[in-house]
Amino acid sequence: MNTENNKRAAQAPADVTVVSIGRLHDDAGGAWADVLERATIALDLRAHFRDPHVRADLRHLTAHDQAVRDAVMTTPGVREVLAATALQIQGYLAGPTAAPITVVTQCAGGRHRAATTALALHAVVSGDIESATAYGLADAAEAFTGRALTVDLVHRDLDKDVVTR
Repeated sequence: MNTENNKRAAQAPADVTVVSIGRLHDDAGGAWADVLERATIALDLRAHFRDPHVRADLRHLTAHDQAVRDAVMTTPGVREVLAATALQIQGYLAGPTAAPITVVTQCAGGRHRAATTALALHAVVSGDIESATAYGLADAAEAFTGRALTVDLVHRDLDKDVVTR
C-alpha cells in the first residue's frame, strides 16, 4: 500500500468529497483513476456547456484564474445544475444510512469546467456563503451552514498539461 493510501486509511472519510476530472486523462492511473465507479453523483459537463478551451485566451489558464471561473459560471444553465446537485447531496445526507458521498465533475481536460464547478460545489456544501456568493450560489450554500460536514476537494487533472485536440 503506498503512502497516500496509508494516509487515507488512517483518517475517517469525508462526509462529501468533490472530485474534478478531465475525461481525456482517464488512462493516467493513480488514486482517483476509478473515481467514476465510486461516484454517488457524476456531472458530465462536456456536451451541454461551452468549453473555455476553445478560446485561445483561456486555453492555458485554469480554474485558478478568475477569467476561467467567470467564463464557466456565466454559461447558461451551470448555476442551475449546481444548485440541483446541492439538492441531490442534501437528499443523500438525509437518507437513513450514513455513507460518504462522492461527487464527480467532469469535462474534457479537467482544467476549466470540471475544476470550476468543483470549486463552486465545495463552497456550497461547506456552507461557505462568502465563497458560494462569488459563484452566484449563496442560496444553495445556506442549506449547508451549521451542518459541520467534512468536505474534501480533489482536482485529479487540474495541474496536468493542456490536452492537444
